[in-house]
Amino acid sequence: MCSAGMGVCVRRCGGVCGGNGVCVRRQKSSELVASPMDWQGQKLAEHLMQLPLVLFAVLAFITGYVLGSFQTMLLIYAAGVILTSLIMIPNWPFFNRHPLNWLDSSEAEKFPKPQPANLGTKKKTSKK
Repeated sequence: MCSAGMGVCVRRCGGVCGGNGVCVRRQKSSELVASPMDWQGQKLAEHLMQLPLVLFAVLAFITGYVLGSFQTMLLIYAAGVILTSLIMIPNWPFFNRHPLNWLDSSEAEKFPKPQPANLGTKKKTSKK
């Protein structure tokens, strides 16, 4: 139950007071995205995208050259781009095989922040 007009949940669940006096829990930023793509997944997605695009470009060029039709070449390549986009744009689960584990803000406060290194202001003396 929320305190009336306070906007803060009395139960201290990390939520805020909803309009009807019920505590509404705030979502963590990691919960807002269903399954984020990790760094290795991004690299894999890029490689898996480049391969069909290059293959369709080569196929479109050869077909357009043999048939002597620039329009056919463009249509084949455009179909390849659309097909590749339909396959690669969804966030497939195999792109998230190495998820990043972020620290909660409460845990992050326990660790000291890195301090810049003092390199000193030693001046080099030249021999004359």
